[in-house]
Amino acid sequence: MKKCDMVDQVVMISGVTGQIGQSLVTAVLERGGRVLGLDVKLPEIRKVTDSLSWDKDRILMVESDISVRSDVISAFNSGVDRFGRITAQVNNAGVSTFAPWFMRTDEEFDMVMDINLKGTFNCIKVFLESFIDKEGKGSIVNIASHYGIISPDPRIYTDLARRSPEVYGASKAGVIQMTKYFAVNAVADGADVRVNAVAPGGVRNPWDPQGPDFQRLYGERCPMKRMAEIDEIIGPALFLLSDEASYVNGHTLVVDGGMTAW
Repeated sequence: MKKCDMVDQVVMISGVTGQIGQSLVTAVLERGGRVLGLDVKLPEIRKVTDSLSWDKDRILMVESDISVRSDVISAFNSGVDRFGRITAQVNNAGVSTFAPWFMRTDEEFDMVMDINLKGTFNCIKVFLESFIDKEGKGSIVNIASHYGIISPDPRIYTDLARRSPEVYGASKAGVIQMTKYFAVNAVADGADVRVNAVAPGGVRNPWDPQGPDFQRLYGERCPMKRMAEIDEIIGPALFLLSDEASYVNGHTLVVDGGMTAW
């Protein structure tokens, strides 16, 4: 199968130190693209960058808190200075909190919404502004979640403390709606940019595996009988970024093994 071509693409990716973020950077570089990577912790960025065999000439890593718009503007401008233009964007940064809903604090709620929803908006806004009334086509892929569509099944969280909370699902539902909004309004306002989303289901973490009971119960709940592997999320994101999806706009591609189908 033909790989999605990233040659001549400069992709801005947030949340580059996490599982999906690292894999996205690697995949874009492997396909000939360049990367402006954003994350909030500079020591972690350096650790990840030093540990992986990335072509350092084709990446620029910037410490940036995407909940602060001035941080995003500064990072974006650094990328433009380095590469000339940013042509695509993956809004991948996301956080959660794991206390039960009845113990939710204002600080926890605001933290999730500030990164997952406000941060995604900040990145989209800065990116789209660079395309308004300018030549060239762009593409945005937002990383949502199947929990923006369905609610977590509490019966499968028997040995996993990291339960998916109400605020995480609400923030990802907002990302899905924001995807639709900008798919319509970006072009209407003069930016020739497609806006789509990927909504992953549960992804097996080889670095810090989920509990065996959780994986078993998740498999029983999912029609494909297992969690996703990371490459199964990266491929759909690259497709939506690429010209192979040139007439796909406003779509949320659910990659969950069929869990939301029942």
